[in-house]
Amino acid sequence: MIFIVFADIEAAREKEAYLSVAEISKMPGVKGVYLTFGGHDFVVIHEAPDLASSVQTAVKIRNIPGVTDTETIICMDIHEVFDKK
Repeated sequence: MIFIVFADIEAAREKEAYLSVAEISKMPGVKGVYLTFGGHDFVVIHEAPDLASSVQTAVKIRNIPGVTDTETIICMDIHEVFDKK
């Protein structure tokens, strides 16, 4: 399963948060960490075998100093949903 975590950062702690985000990029299953412009400050894309494993990554992101909010989207391959009979 693919998980996309959008995160917001407190303006006064941007540098501190971005340095911590670099550590997240080294975690197993993390496919990418990107700065974003718009509704959120950065996004983490990671792959995990199940929801429980993904929660561990999401908790680590929420615990980064300066992160004020997160939103996680769970993505499933369309074939996993519609090709099963």
